[in-house]
Amino acid sequence: MRKRIVYAMIAAVLLSLTAVSCKTSEENYKAAYDIAARKQVGGVNRDVSSFIEREKRLSEQKVVAGDTVRMLTRRVRMIEGNDADIDNYCVVAGDFKQVFNAKSLSGRINTAEGNTLSYVVMNPEKLYYVVYRGFDTKEDAASFLKNKDNFKVKLPVEQPWILETQK
Repeated sequence: MRKRIVYAMIAAVLLSLTAVSCKTSEENYKAAYDIAARKQVGGVNRDVSSFIEREKRLSEQKVVAGDTVRMLTRRVRMIEGNDADIDNYCVVAGDFKQVFNAKSLSGRINTAEGNTLSYVVMNPEKLYYVVYRGFDTKEDAASFLKNKDNFKVKLPVEQPWILETQK
């Protein structure tokens, strides 16, 4: 009889220990916080900060010829070719972190269009812009951007935008 009582007490102690070990503790919260803190850069998670930067970059809007269009002003240089060939206002079909992806889209655009109007430029932050077509005036770029039938290739961006180049 005593053995049964002892076994029952041991089982109760083991059961209570397993139930307690499943609960959250201050150590668990601290460990999770430390892992999250290591993933943050400047107080903001890297994924969140890159999303914020992209949205900020794409949300700059200006009124051109009565239409509101996304327009950025950046200093860029040509990847292959002469920087003097960069137009003042460029309709950007996509932006990439890798030059391979940018060149691939530019090649698809040139194949679909049957000419070589598309080219790739790079900004100082090493972001590659695929220029669908360049224009001398922002009004011409805005009117091209307004007509969706001008784009014969499915673009990776929801809405193409205008890049005003600085030389």
